[in-house]
Amino acid sequence: MGSIALSLFISLAIIHLYARWADKISAAAITKPFLMPLLYYAVLSPVFSSSMIPVAAACMFYTFGDVCLIFKKHRRIFLSGIVSFMLGHISYIAYFAGYSFSLPFFLVSAAVFAVPFGIYIRKIRRSGADDFWGYIAYGAMIYVFGIGIGASFSLKVPAPSLLAIAGVVLFGYSDSRIAYNRAHHADTSDFEIMWTYIAANIALVSAAVMI
Repeated sequence: MGSIALSLFISLAIIHLYARWADKISAAAITKPFLMPLLYYAVLSPVFSSSMIPVAAACMFYTFGDVCLIFKKHRRIFLSGIVSFMLGHISYIAYFAGYSFSLPFFLVSAAVFAVPFGIYIRKIRRSGADDFWGYIAYGAMIYVFGIGIGASFSLKVPAPSLLAIAGVVLFGYSDSRIAYNRAHHADTSDFEIMWTYIAANIALVSAAVMI
């Protein structure tokens, strides 16, 4: 079943990204809610255990967020999606922290990820967007996400640790582009936002099963 789910995921991801590139809104909306469930089922099902419940929870939160973000013009629904993504990030932090935590890597991550977070704050402030503190709150969650995953870096399993960090970086890039679009700071295509989001999840869930 995992191989079937993987085949379906790849097929739908291609269809979805093409729909984003060609501005086929209906096709993109229809395929989007199925991407994360298929990806996570394909990767997790062969090796699933109770310890991976936080990863499965992250999938559910991201999927709910995906559905909510389809309704961009409905502010409350959109905000519900943002909160759901935040809960997904927390689930991943809990999972990776359960395997490893390093104070030195925590401090290094806090310093390194402070740079893009500071740039993000400056750009949002310059945009003059409404709900400034809302943007900052979500940016802070991505910052915490980066610190949490960075703090779990382990020299015993460097490959999955680096893969998880790559996932956070891609997530931060994708989410910041959504924020910049809504704040009218920049105009990034939905295609670019979605391929980096999909890549982020591939990196994170792959890292989760590798440790």
